[in-house]
Amino acid sequence: MRNRSGKKKWKVNDRFGTIRAGGVKVLAGVLVVGSLNLDMVITAPRFPLAGENIHGTGFSMVAGGKGANQAVAAARLGEETCLLGCVGQDTYGDFLLDALSRTSVDATQVKRSREVTTGVALIVIEESTGMNTIVVDPGANMAMTPSDLDALEPYFAGHGTALFQLEIPVDVVAEGARLASASGLVTVLDAGPPRAVDMDFARIFDVVSPNERELGALVGREILGVEQAVFAAKELVKMGIKTVVVKMAELGAILVTDKHAKHLPPFEVDAVDSTGAGDAFTAALAVGLSDGLEIEEATRFANAAGAAAVTVLGALPSMPAREEVDRLLARGEAR
Repeated sequence: MRNRSGKKKWKVNDRFGTIRAGGVKVLAGVLVVGSLNLDMVITAPRFPLAGENIHGTGFSMVAGGKGANQAVAAARLGEETCLLGCVGQDTYGDFLLDALSRTSVDATQVKRSREVTTGVALIVIEESTGMNTIVVDPGANMAMTPSDLDALEPYFAGHGTALFQLEIPVDVVAEGARLASASGLVTVLDAGPPRAVDMDFARIFDVVSPNERELGALVGREILGVEQAVFAAKELVKMGIKTVVVKMAELGAILVTDKHAKHLPPFEVDAVDSTGAGDAFTAALAVGLSDGLEIEEATRFANAAGAAAVTVLGALPSMPAREEVDRLLARGEAR
């Protein structure tokens, strides 16, 4: 397989190795296995209390789902990207595939179910903070089976990183990671949404990237703040997870390996909507690793991508372009 310049692609030759051909770094591509949802988004002055009815504004329907978001983010960051997922044979499925057709994502492996409707997410954004609450009906995302992974065999040779989330069946994620790892790809798990998964499952991946709430689900207790997050991530590493990268939102990110732990400060931006910021972060982490960046450099790149995403309303529309991330990196983190 060849990249856009016509040069032959080289696979990642070790888990975080540099990708080079004749001394020139080339892109190796990101393979995404994950969800597609139609996001129904509304902005409110605050989150309603139980039983309360409040007025919102700016209702919109946009393409989303962690798999679709991360695939589009990886493509906008300059990587050749393929997405495997499932939507229903319905209007919402048409909407999502049409949205993907306007991107450079290869969505030919998104299958359609006649039995289950397309996944839907109901999202409320708090106007003053840009924070959100989300309720998801996964629909066709949960109709995926391990046999669907057979379609990926021709793609493994042309990609350097495989990216997974937990909005599709766990057995599909686990088998997909095993197949990708056996083919020499770096495997990355976005550990969201929070689900009860065991350590044997988590150890399959080269990198596990939760946010604070998801980190709490993995260690079985609430996590608050940087210090607690570092301690919990170290626990996961001691349990056999190779690398943990924690998304800390406005607090930046945490990187923990068996060799060191580091808190990376945030990039200061004007937040509009946090929907999809974690997806932009994890996609950028996968892109950085596929590009051959060292893990700390890839985490900083991801941190900047997550920050850029919160400046735009909506999930898929907020996935940043490479130049936006590069501008933030050049400006530097908040002091």
